[in-house]
Amino acid sequence: MTHRELCLLGAKYMKSKGIVQWNKPKYVVVEIESVGIAQPDIYGFGSSATQQIEVKVSRSDFLSDKKKTHKILGRDVGQYRSYLCPKGLIKPTELPTNWGLLYVDENNKIEEIVKPEHNGNVHEDEIHIICSIMRRIDVKSQIFSFKKYKSDATLL
Repeated sequence: MTHRELCLLGAKYMKSKGIVQWNKPKYVVVEIESVGIAQPDIYGFGSSATQQIEVKVSRSDFLSDKKKTHKILGRDVGQYRSYLCPKGLIKPTELPTNWGLLYVDENNKIEEIVKPEHNGNVHEDEIHIICSIMRRIDVKSQIFSFKKYKSDATLL
């Protein structure tokens, strides 16, 4: 299974179940790229928590993950974070603190091995990701006003 295929499978899993019970995200993004911040393979938001899944298809990819600048600086995103990999690729004892672990088997079934625990937030990086998503789907910079008044027509 390719990295992309596993990302799409993981995104469907996150959207249908969430990686935290009772916190299915409303929105899930796959392989978002941003400059200077974490670039999660799968990022979910819109519930009461943000979630990240990092997909790994090889040992070398997993081992090199620890060397990424945002990991060293403790600036990963998602209040809840998990790795998704083929069965047995990552051992539970190798996980960073509070990270969960999901295995995918030969039938493309995902199984939770370790539940993630709450991590600290990197709010400014998460806001950057969400703004990047809005810009990419062509939501222009604007003032949003959801409460309507008769005098609004002349103000905006």
